[in-house]
Amino acid sequence: MMRIRKLHTRIIFAFSVLLSIVLIVELAVVNSVVSQSANEAVEHNLLAGERLFNSIQKDNIKRLSQSAGILTSDFAFIKATATGDHNTIVSVLLNHGGRINADISMLVAPDNRLIADTFRSSASDQKFPFPELIKRAEQHGQTTSIVMLDGKLYQLIVVPVMAPLPVAWLALGFVIDDKFAKNLKELTGLEVSFLTPVSGQERLNVLATTLSANRASDLSSDLKKVSETSGASTKVLTLAKEEYLARIDHLKIDDGTAAITVLQQSLDVALAPLFNLRWILTGLGLFALIATLIAGYKIARNISKPLVDLSLVAQDIEAGHYSQAMVVSRDDEVGQLATAFQNMSKGIASREEKISELAYRDRLTGLANRTSFSIAVNQEISKPSGQTNNFSILLIDIDRFKEVNDILGHHIGDLLLQEISHRLQTTLDQNHVLVARLGGDEFGIFIPTIDQDETIKLSQLILAALDQAISLEGHQLIASGSIGVVQFPTDGADFNALLRHAELAMYTAKRSNSGFALYDPSLESTTQQNLSLMAELKHAIEHHELQLYYQPKVDLRSNTISEVEALIRWIHPKRGVIPPDQFIPFAESTGFIATITEWVIERALEQRGAWQAAGFPLSISVNISARDLLNAKLPAKFAQLMQTHNASPDWLSLEITESAIMTDPEGAMHVLNQLHQSGLHMSIDDFGTGYSSLAYLKKLPVNELKIDKSFITDMENNPDDAIIVRSTIDLGHNMGLRVIAEGVENQATWDALMAMGCDSIQGYFVSRPLAAEKLMQWLQHANWKFSPAAHRHLPTGANHVSS
Repeated sequence: MMRIRKLHTRIIFAFSVLLSIVLIVELAVVNSVVSQSANEAVEHNLLAGERLFNSIQKDNIKRLSQSAGILTSDFAFIKATATGDHNTIVSVLLNHGGRINADISMLVAPDNRLIADTFRSSASDQKFPFPELIKRAEQHGQTTSIVMLDGKLYQLIVVPVMAPLPVAWLALGFVIDDKFAKNLKELTGLEVSFLTPVSGQERLNVLATTLSANRASDLSSDLKKVSETSGASTKVLTLAKEEYLARIDHLKIDDGTAAITVLQQSLDVALAPLFNLRWILTGLGLFALIATLIAGYKIARNISKPLVDLSLVAQDIEAGHYSQAMVVSRDDEVGQLATAFQNMSKGIASREEKISELAYRDRLTGLANRTSFSIAVNQEISKPSGQTNNFSILLIDIDRFKEVNDILGHHIGDLLLQEISHRLQTTLDQNHVLVARLGGDEFGIFIPTIDQDETIKLSQLILAALDQAISLEGHQLIASGSIGVVQFPTDGADFNALLRHAELAMYTAKRSNSGFALYDPSLESTTQQNLSLMAELKHAIEHHELQLYYQPKVDLRSNTISEVEALIRWIHPKRGVIPPDQFIPFAESTGFIATITEWVIERALEQRGAWQAAGFPLSISVNISARDLLNAKLPAKFAQLMQTHNASPDWLSLEITESAIMTDPEGAMHVLNQLHQSGLHMSIDDFGTGYSSLAYLKKLPVNELKIDKSFITDMENNPDDAIIVRSTIDLGHNMGLRVIAEGVENQATWDALMAMGCDSIQGYFVSRPLAAEKLMQWLQHANWKFSPAAHRHLPTGANHVSS
């Protein structure tokens, strides 16, 4: 279909199509309404004609009855009847019948013999053709009926001649013929027909009609099936190619046959006014269409011409010429559009200036943005080989920045990013160093002409600057970061490769908590190996490659062991032992952690049952991830597994990191409350490493705080760590919680924690994580004995707020 491109042509076309549709709909509606009205009027006429026909029948019966009554009361007629005076009887019948225009008069003897009639010569041996009428007259005094006689229909009445007993029966009647039909048509304006079926023929016999011969013939054929039914009906008949609406009824004839009466009116005649109206409306519609096309052309040209002029102005604006004068001067909507074009041109010019100014700057921090950073790097890369200098790129990602946004709000997050930007600029106040915010909490630093040793020193300076406490609207934060370092050209030949390799190095630093990492090609294969681990995790569960190791915890008050922590290990058939920090993060990111958690709980319950039978009912603590806490079905799964293994709540305790709790505090609170109600003990793991909120901490149904090993390992040499540990122990006790320290590796740390009032310890100083069999062997020779009740002791003077 060819597309119409000109606007004025489209307008004219739209006007004409719309008007054509309106005219067609109008004609269809008028045609439908008028046709329906005409049909209803014709049907009304038919019903009125039917009522008139019935009324005429009743009037004829009344006339016949009155006339018969007069005649049968006449003494001379009675005497002539009684004496058998045939000539007098015939004379009286002719004279009296003529006065009422009767078409038939008959006198019948009591033995059903026809004494005299007026329509044919009578013979003494002829019988009255309708004996049933005599019988009905004997019962009711008189009777009326429609009869068929000599191929004609008659409306007949039969009355007795009394002297004083019946000496004869008088029959008077009117014929129903073409004359009768014509008179009825003059009264009703309808075509009238009377028909009767003929045995063995496909057509009906037309007794009387006002129709022409060919129409009467078609009517005789069409009504064959109607003759076989009873009751009145209305239908459309086609006679001589002309449609009629007909009212069809049945007349009961006394000899057992049936006659059909048909009243009909031509639909073509009834609808003739509609045809005239249709031609008038069609003519008016064509006139309106032509007028619309002419008016539409003028209106379309009046609209399209200034629009063409405005399109030329728009082309100038597209080319960057914003000072072009408007060529349209009107005070209507088109003039308003022209004014809007002029204002738009000025606005675009103004915004382009601002865009040019801000295109390469991050609005929040004022640093260069990613575009500016890539341009600077690519310009350096694209220099001729003799002029290209080696340079380094540092990619910095702020640790746990999402938690700052989620817990403290985006306003504090924005302030933190601004402070970090200021510290980076202050630390890197050197010529030719470009600091950029690449997006979110990710920063890039472009440093030309610097060797690897200087890059390492610079990375350490940046980490030290970030590690200083930041105070933002009453919140104390430490914005530690992870840095990935690449160098050109050894670590990549283009910007995208350099940035991707820097990202790999950054994630390596983040996983190892080393602060920064230099890119090494081996990281590519390591990353690919980590990705392939996900495909092998399901296989590892199904083929029993995962195992639980158990690290004992010592209760410092009783110097006994009653609890162990279950730690998962993957014994890979090709790669050997894979520590959990290499595959658990991937499992959490894909949602497979739920399957692993269920496996750990089930294995721990099985092992607890085995120890119960062996006389060592050690309580087992298992770790719950952030994804697990977002699973509302976790409490039900716990209940199901504990019921399966016939376990009691003291068999297990749960360790949840505070960062997992703060990911979704409300959701975590709901799940933890359900777990607590089932009797499970819970511990906050790695306490002190996240942005925890004491407001939430006091509401959590936990029993224990577990101080992260990062504060324990260097307690002897770092007074700040010792202060944090002591404060945490005091905080936990004041809240009614037990406190356990992990990462204890020597006697001095043990003694210090004992002096601080720590409740339990865990670490290599006690034992490395052991398989279940080796743990049993270790317990036989350990310096600490087994005690099943030790882990239930609360700190002295404590009153657990959630129990």
